[in-house]
Amino acid sequence: MKKKLLVLGISGLLGSKLAKLANDFEVFGTYNHRDVKIENSIVSKLNISNFEQIDKLFDDIRPDFVINTTALHNVDYCENNPNESFLINSKAVKTIQDNCTKIGSVFVHISTDYVFDGKQKIPYIETDTTLPLSVYGKSKLEGESFASKNHCVIRPSVIYGWNPLELSDKPSSSGKSINFAIWLLTKLHKKENLKIVNDQFTTSTLADSLAESILKILKNHKSGVYHVSGLSCESRYDFSVKFAKEFGYDEKQIQQTDSSQFEQVAKRPLYSCLDCTKAIKEFDLNLNTTEDSLKIMR
Repeated sequence: MKKKLLVLGISGLLGSKLAKLANDFEVFGTYNHRDVKIENSIVSKLNISNFEQIDKLFDDIRPDFVINTTALHNVDYCENNPNESFLINSKAVKTIQDNCTKIGSVFVHISTDYVFDGKQKIPYIETDTTLPLSVYGKSKLEGESFASKNHCVIRPSVIYGWNPLELSDKPSSSGKSINFAIWLLTKLHKKENLKIVNDQFTTSTLADSLAESILKILKNHKSGVYHVSGLSCESRYDFSVKFAKEFGYDEKQIQQTDSSQFEQVAKRPLYSCLDCTKAIKEFDLNLNTTEDSLKIMR
């Protein structure tokens, strides 16, 4: 009999990739706003901020494994709505963790590179000091503190990839309508000229690769914090130029600028590249450069 896997946030980019790759499991999933049908998955509606609903879900399913991909991702929205941000990104994580501990589920929680302040100039390792600049980063870090006690936390960086629901008219409850790559593709296809920052550096993460890595880590029953992202530390501008070339668009549509030219409510780390050496060694992960990842996406 297959073990039960519960994917919280199955309608999102990462959640949908996980469900499609988790062939070794009996897959259950939850959504909030965007109803989704995924082959061989049992999907139900869940408001992650309703803790009684979470308790009932765990009582009904009693999953062997749990992956939490849910979050309030819109960094500026979080800055203006701290109570909601901490409710979803932190307190809900504690409720999930409590349920996992109670019934003995293996729990993997997805965090973010925004737990760092970006003042470092070499990729961050898991033990580097966390000092988030925004409400979003602070709420995600607090969520980590609950999940990492007995379970596993994975930090990616700028997740991107194909998700048909992002091209539909269905709103997301995460606060972000589409991921950066799909936004780029849409703008380039419309032949719009873009100004992309050259002073924000990340290790952008292909969702397909991340999902594959998470499932590998999940089966190892490990606890602790792991960095899992792409292997290319580069600016948003450099990523965008590579994207345009790979998808056959004119890179001249993309112009360089810096973050001082944009008014944003919340501060972003200027450098949040992640060093994935620990996870690669422990789990024999196959992570990719941006060039290889974009080929896979195309």
